[in-house]
Amino acid sequence: MNYPVWNVPILGSGLVVAIIAIIHILISHLAVGGGAFLAVAEWWASRQADPERIRAFLRKFVTYFLVYTTVFGATTGVGIWFSIQLANPEATSLLIHQFVFAWATEWVTFIGELTVLYFYYYGWHTNSRRMQLVLAILYFVIAWFSLFIINGILTFMLTPGGWTLENRDIVAGFFNPGYWPALFIRTLVMLTLAGLFGFVVATRVDDDLKERIIGFAARFVVPAALLMPLFAAWYWFSLPVETHTMWHNGIVGVAGGRLEAITRYSWLAAITGGLIVIGTLIIAWKPRATTTTAAIALLATAQLSMLGGEFFREMARKPFVIRGVLYSNGLWKAPSKAPVALDQPYFESTRWEPDHATPGSAAHGEWIYRLQCASCHTLDGYRSLAARTAQWTPGFGDRFLQNLNQQGVMPPFQGNSQDRAALVAYLISLHGKPVAAAEVEATLAKEAKP
Repeated sequence: MNYPVWNVPILGSGLVVAIIAIIHILISHLAVGGGAFLAVAEWWASRQADPERIRAFLRKFVTYFLVYTTVFGATTGVGIWFSIQLANPEATSLLIHQFVFAWATEWVTFIGELTVLYFYYYGWHTNSRRMQLVLAILYFVIAWFSLFIINGILTFMLTPGGWTLENRDIVAGFFNPGYWPALFIRTLVMLTLAGLFGFVVATRVDDDLKERIIGFAARFVVPAALLMPLFAAWYWFSLPVETHTMWHNGIVGVAGGRLEAITRYSWLAAITGGLIVIGTLIIAWKPRATTTTAAIALLATAQLSMLGGEFFREMARKPFVIRGVLYSNGLWKAPSKAPVALDQPYFESTRWEPDHATPGSAAHGEWIYRLQCASCHTLDGYRSLAARTAQWTPGFGDRFLQNLNQQGVMPPFQGNSQDRAALVAYLISLHGKPVAAAEVEATLAKEAKP
């Protein structure tokens, strides 16, 4: 924990990771679902009276598909690795070391799926029709296996199950309680995205073929979308009780604050999912009237749905980045069980101590903020601390920090009274009222007198 922090103004490091990840997740899911679309479409084309017309559409589909998934997918994938190691090096290290063989296998499958996709695309005019079908099926199988691996690591972060720091069994962590429902949900999402992407490409062909392609693509979207609530319910019951409570009631803390964002994001996912079904039915009803703009809008709606679902999953972990093990600011849960260990000078327990952060200085308070708060909060942007501390007094701020973990969505404060005073002084000073830590300590001493 407590490495030099990647402090991103306005957005915050966590939101930067989220923006890159949400874009990448849609692309990566489409990369798998598109393989299923290609395989089924190749088989379908071989049974039609005009197979070459359909394969001409598939040529367009795979051209857009290859560029979109490989170029933008690879760029955002690297962006995720770059940003998460800066935003939370402790969690990144744990995931790498715990699942090193899973990561290695996933990278091999990634190379394999790219290789097969290029064989399929560049062999278009030389491969036999049977070979193209085999390559499309092989691409989908390899790509789906990549999902099979990544899903275990993602679900581990929210529902580690029987895995603990004492029992680091990879099977216990990988096949955790949320693994199977999440795998089915993501598979259905992939099929849905493949159909929606098919709509976009279908708008670029002749009207009579366009009608048939849209009808074909709709068969990917509607059944998958209608099955989604069933597996979402299964996934819901695999989640921790704390997540259920957070969703139902929000979080009421010592400051009277209330976190309802998790509920709002779940509704966003549900409502946009319903809009996708309705939009698909309308497109299937009037296929010749469907424009590229309308098809892209439906795909953008799917991006919003994935945003809602992924933000729900992220918020369901609060206040942890790996539930029950590692807090979002890099504090391990084990030491936090011992209040005496937490009530020590903060910089004595960190792996890195900033220069010039002398006790009681403004730099002292700023670095407490950067090391304990900046992983989730900015000063004046996303989850602004300036807005949240506008009415703070020294006494209230100190009590708030002492009871920080009672919020239910934040880790306990780590540090002694001097550390708390430095942070309170720094946050109060954000409002144009410069306050020194010594003044905060003096005020607290007066308030403590009978």
